[in-house]
Amino acid sequence: MSEKVEEGPTNFAPSPDFQWLCDELFVKFDLVATQDRRINLKPITVRYYEVVSNFVQLWRKTVGNNFYPVLILALPYRDRRTYNIKDVTLIKAICLYLDLPKRSSTEKKLLNWKQRASRNERLSSFCVAEIRKRKSGPDPSKRQAITLDKLNSILDDLANGKSSRGQGSRTLADSSHFKFCLENMSFIELKYFFDILLKVRIIGGHEHKLLNAWHPDAVDYFSVVSDLSSVTKKLYEPSVRLRNEDLTLKIGSAFAPHLAKRLNISYEKILKKLGSDFSIEEKMDGERIQIHYMDYGNEIKFLSRRGTDYTYLYGGDTSTGTIACYLKLNENVKECILDGEMVTYDQEKQMILPFGLVKSSAKNFLSKESISNGSYHPLFMAFDLVYLNGTSLVDLPLYQRKDYLSKILTKCNGFVDIVSFARCNNLESITKSLAAAISVGSEGIILKKLNSRYMVASRNDSWIKIKPQYLKQFGENMDLIIIGRDPGKKDAFMCALGVTIDDPQPRVLQQEENVNLDLDTEDSEPETPKASRIVKFVSFCTIANGISNAEFKEIDQKTRGLWRRFDQVKPPSEYLQFGTKKPVEWIDPKESLVLEVKSRSLDNTESNVKKYRAGVTLFGGYCRAVRYDKDWTTCYTVSEFERDRQYKLPKVNAGESITTSNKGRKKRNTTSILGVISPRKKRTPEGEHSDIFQNLHFCVLSDYLDPYTGNRIDRNTLTQLIIDYGGKVIYNVLAKEGEEGMLRIICDGFNMECNALIKRGYDILSPSWVLDCIESARLLKLERNHCFNVSKELMELSSTRVDEYDDSFENEISTTRLDRLIDVHLHNMPSGSFSGENLDFELRGLPPLLFFDRSVFIAETKLSDRIYAKISSETKLFGGQVTHTIEDCNLIIIPNTDDEDKIQVLQKIRGKLASMIQKLNSTERIPPIVSEEWLYQSIKENIQVPEENYSVLS
Repeated sequence: MSEKVEEGPTNFAPSPDFQWLCDELFVKFDLVATQDRRINLKPITVRYYEVVSNFVQLWRKTVGNNFYPVLILALPYRDRRTYNIKDVTLIKAICLYLDLPKRSSTEKKLLNWKQRASRNERLSSFCVAEIRKRKSGPDPSKRQAITLDKLNSILDDLANGKSSRGQGSRTLADSSHFKFCLENMSFIELKYFFDILLKVRIIGGHEHKLLNAWHPDAVDYFSVVSDLSSVTKKLYEPSVRLRNEDLTLKIGSAFAPHLAKRLNISYEKILKKLGSDFSIEEKMDGERIQIHYMDYGNEIKFLSRRGTDYTYLYGGDTSTGTIACYLKLNENVKECILDGEMVTYDQEKQMILPFGLVKSSAKNFLSKESISNGSYHPLFMAFDLVYLNGTSLVDLPLYQRKDYLSKILTKCNGFVDIVSFARCNNLESITKSLAAAISVGSEGIILKKLNSRYMVASRNDSWIKIKPQYLKQFGENMDLIIIGRDPGKKDAFMCALGVTIDDPQPRVLQQEENVNLDLDTEDSEPETPKASRIVKFVSFCTIANGISNAEFKEIDQKTRGLWRRFDQVKPPSEYLQFGTKKPVEWIDPKESLVLEVKSRSLDNTESNVKKYRAGVTLFGGYCRAVRYDKDWTTCYTVSEFERDRQYKLPKVNAGESITTSNKGRKKRNTTSILGVISPRKKRTPEGEHSDIFQNLHFCVLSDYLDPYTGNRIDRNTLTQLIIDYGGKVIYNVLAKEGEEGMLRIICDGFNMECNALIKRGYDILSPSWVLDCIESARLLKLERNHCFNVSKELMELSSTRVDEYDDSFENEISTTRLDRLIDVHLHNMPSGSFSGENLDFELRGLPPLLFFDRSVFIAETKLSDRIYAKISSETKLFGGQVTHTIEDCNLIIIPNTDDEDKIQVLQKIRGKLASMIQKLNSTERIPPIVSEEWLYQSIKENIQVPEENYSVLS
């Protein structure tokens, strides 16, 4: 067995033709997606696996054990070769080859191919169709067969021949290799050849099936080395399994790093997890980078956590680049791997700048011969050493790895540094360190067990991150996957949450079930990869703000041909789920992009709660960045949302609804919704008993979740309330008990019973009608908010009883109801409240009091008298408040002044906040600090823009 491993994979037969690969794998794979399910009753996943499994067996029997020539063609987006060929480049090159005039109708048609594309149809199909119209297939007697080896050789030449500006259409059209393929490939071969050039997902999101079919350890090993060549050289005999030590890092190959976990628990519980000996270090606001130092610095690689090679930016040896030339290691170090963070450093101000400047700082530096005073540049902050001179250090304790790091790496002039750390053992050190991080404007702190080993591709309790929690923010930035769009002058993207197979029944999806979240217990379990657990996606919000025109174009380019019109092709309901709001076009999440979204709060108003399948959406959602480095496997999930939502909810007061884990579950108190009603206590406003539901029959189908407070009344409690107030409860609607017109069906979620009754034509009322009747001590006529799912006629009648703000014409309004109406319509003003037809659809729903939730502290600077008055008046004009104490504010604005004054003011405020944080418990939050531009930009865009984009020193 070991001899075979040493020999390496070989093929006993000549390289097969590319046509054979297309027929045996690609064509059959595409047929699975289009095959009528009535013809083949097997699940589609099984059929996909059968195709790849049969192909792998065929390859082993007829070709051999070297699978690499297939993998780099079947998974072109994983191939390290780059061609820099865009859709437009390929289209124009084909038109040039066909000798068509510039801007011909064919060229225009191909450039707009996505408008005619159906589900799973790619640009390659349209290109081949146009070629087929103008030329026949190659003459079999003259055609030169193209083998897999020959094709890979052609692709090598195309990759090596590209210019630094990319592959121009004229260059591509004139290429002898490109012409050779067009003249000798069949139409089937051309289709997949074009797909390979464009690096599209030929087999969709099923790469794991192909890798698993080849070898049972291939997926795990690929996650460690991120290189198809390494996988195929190591794994070719399915019977030879990897050992644990094989699933560790390799010099020169990217690996998934050890990540810090964020726990939504108290500092005391964090301390218990870490034990009595741990380190605290600053959390850097940059990009995770691993440096592979080889052959005494003659070869260096800079790789991201996802395997992206940034060596061209930072340098390939110790004499080049923006960082490599500053790497000073001990002369005895032949090879090593450094793990750290690449940040942007301002040399003049001696401060770390925001994450978004990392790559641009490197590019700017490359374009200059030297650094001018005041310019910024990349800085590598090393915090771990995981490999040294042929030996993996992952099993050594952290303190020993850090000791080695300090001995072999020399700090160098603001370009290479080592992250400092403090050895701690108590709670006070955590609060003091966080206060210190706040005082210098840091992103947060990282706590690490000093005896922890480095766990590749893991996120666990041995590394814990703590970030300052800011007021009026819902959790951290959320990475949401795009699943739909409404095209227009400014596209609006519908985003989704992932649903994992092991999710608890989340409140946002199953309103019939209780939320059972034991955060402490959940966080103590090891985390498994999301990719293996996400089973479907649910619509969550629509985002249009914060995306630049350049980003809109880039998104369109990267997703071109992947969109399907909702009215023509319905998405698979078991996999992609929407609420009442449907996008014009939808996209498979596995082929889509990730948006990093920020929001100040959740929106669970009655008018919006049913628009999205998640049952809740975002208020003031704003795109922070398009994350091209992430995909669907990293998107925000329902369980993460529920965890953060639970953590952000206000503390439960006496008499409010309580949600706990199964351990020691506390009984719910139903007085939280109305404040005056308890089961078995019937009373009118005067205190007398009332049988307001006498002679009425009720069928209750679900719990009730109050959309305003998030509190729940369970089904049994609703039933008991109805009985206590004179109603009769039935459990079989079809038995038609009682007189006609005396039945009321109550439900707050679309469950199986509810859907069946809706199909039979029954009207379904919201439990809010029952509660409003009890609170008013009389039967109320139905109003719009009482109708869950009713006939058109009944909805029209109930709508005539309220005004445009849902204020009743006939019923007295309670104080609670009035407060809710005010709250709802501050967040959801009708579009008619604004003038101007060109306002974006999301902006029309914004409140006229833009800063109604802000209490602003305006810092005093030496130039701020006049500016202070301006900021104060603008804040108040748009509904905000101005306070004179930091303790009472939820936003700090530092007016414009000179840099020296800014630094002094900022240090003073950070010192105040640092002292505050030590007096607060770990769930309290501190106000963000922004420049006055935040105020003016928010007014300009008519939305509260992200605070982190408006730092005081930039």
